[in-house]
Formats: sequence, C-alpha cells, structure tokens
Amino acid sequence: MTEPPSEPSNEARLEAVLESVSDGFYALDTAWRYVVFNRAAEEYFGVPRKAMLGRNIWEIFPQGIGTPFESHCRAAMDKGVSTTFETPSRMRPDRVVELRIVPMRGGGVAITLTDVTERRNADARQRLLVNELNHRVKNSLATVQAIAAQSLRGADVSDEARERFMARLMALARANDVLVAETWTGASLTAVAAEMAKPHGDRERFTIDGPDMHMGPETATAMALGLHELATNAAKYGALSTAEGHVSLTWAVDGEGEARRLRLTWREGGGPTVAEPETRGFGSRLIERGLARTLKAEVRLAYEPTGVVFTLAAPLNESLSEGVGAAAS
Repeated sequence: MTEPPSEPSNEARLEAVLESVSDGFYALDTAWRYVVFNRAAEEYFGVPRKAMLGRNIWEIFPQGIGTPFESHCRAAMDKGVSTTFETPSRMRPDRVVELRIVPMRGGGVAITLTDVTERRNADARQRLLVNELNHRVKNSLATVQAIAAQSLRGADVSDEARERFMARLMALARANDVLVAETWTGASLTAVAAEMAKPHGDRERFTIDGPDMHMGPETATAMALGLHELATNAAKYGALSTAEGHVSLTWAVDGEGEARRLRLTWREGGGPTVAEPETRGFGSRLIERGLARTLKAEVRLAYEPTGVVFTLAAPLNESLSEGVGAAAS
C-alpha cells in the first residue's frame, strides 16, 4: 500500500516562498552571519548562496560600515526597529534599491531588497512630461490673454469686463498649478481653496476648514473657477471690500453609503450690507450652473444682509472623494 506523501515542513514552505519572489531576500543571525540568501539575492549580487551562508556581513561588505544601512540594521537587531528606505546601491552604483530591514522573531535581522531603478526613472520621465504639459498650458493661456487683450481693445467692452476675463484666465492658471503638483491626478479641496484665497489676503481674511477631500481634474477646475468668482465678488462688493470683512469657507461630509454628500458653505461677514442684484451676471451663472453641472450638485447663492452665503451639496464619486488634502484655518 502506497503511503500518502508527507506534508512539507514550515521551513520548506518558507523556502519555497522565498525562492519564488522577485525581491532579493537575506537574513542575518545575532552574530551578523547570513542564514538565508534567496535566488533573487544571488542574481542581484552575482554570488552563489553557498559563498554567503555562515559568513559575517561586515566582513563581506565592509563598505557598509558607518553608513545609514549599518545604523538601520543595528536598530533592527538591538532595538527591534523596522525601517524602509531608498538608496543608491553600493554594490551596483548604477542602480537604486529599496531596502526593508526588520527584526526577526527570536533574534536576527531580515532584509528585503527591491531594485526600483526603473520605477524611479519612470517617475522622472513622468515629472518631465507633466512639467512640459504645464509649460505648454501656461503658454496657451498667455496666448489667449494676448489675443483677448488685442481683440477687446477698442471694442464695446467695459474695462471691468476685460479685467474680469483676464482674472478668470489667471484663476485657470492657478488651478493648473495645483493640478501639476499632483501630476494631474487631481487636487485637494484645501489646496484649491487656499490658492483661490491668496490674491485676497489668504489666511488673514479667510477661514478654510474641512476634512481631506480629493477632486479629479475637471472637478478641481470647476471648483477653482467657482471660488474665484465668489472671492472676486466679495472683493468688489462684499466682505473683502472692507478691512473688517472676512470669509468662512467650511465643508463636511454626511450621510451613509451612496447617499454620502459633501456639504460646503461660503459665508461672508463683517462687510457692507448686501442685497440681491436685479440681474444675474456671468459670474453668478458660472458659480451656480458650472458647479451644479460638473459636480451634479445642489447649489444656492443667497444675498443675506450680513453677507453672501453660498452652499453646495454634491454626491461623492470618483471625481469627488474623501482622501488627499489637509484642512487649514
């Protein structure tokens, strides 16, 4: 009768796992001797494991003494401190590696080595492309400004209308700067709000407060333009037109599951008494319709005697979600 095959030991299972991974892995005992050296480590360092096992790392790798690598290894060995960091490889100077150094149960240190050179190069290429995109967008906006200035000169257009048009282009440029900082993956609501507040006194005149919120590029641009219009109106007619006036911009998330919504409030105070205008201009339509359409939001622009109050309630989705950003006040 054939006996069933025996189950592999835990050691055999661990060895099989270590041999299958693409990251280099080696382990040192409390005397700093190599006790594990997987196939990926053999390939990276170009040495067979039999030449490494049982030997002291500092005898084989004396150039590591006195470096942050040694400090992190000793911190793991003596204090149980884990560390992950990137560094140029001292064995292969043309490569960059990520090292994860962790203490082992029972003593010793385990080190995982990942070659991140290609990833770093890809990141650098992406940053170069994003910077080039930013440069081209800014050049395009500058060209539009020049064309507009020339086209509107002498036309039946008021100076205020020309100034507002140019200011909206500048708001687009500032929104672009925020998006570039996040490589065009989006922007935090706090970053956009802070950027739109800068021309009007920034923290001195504004209170900006709310949880981390991440917006996609289109949503971030719409929000930037909406906040720009609110700030411009406040500077001309509302709270920011007086030394004592201020603006409170706050937001929160409420609801559960698919009903979760961002609720944002722009509230002016300390300025002159305001009244609802007889007609709605382009700026008001941009605030109300632009944000409502892009964010699928319910919006309300109220001209209360104590100052303008704008409220927005938008559902959370892929383009508006809790995440990247930092509240400021």
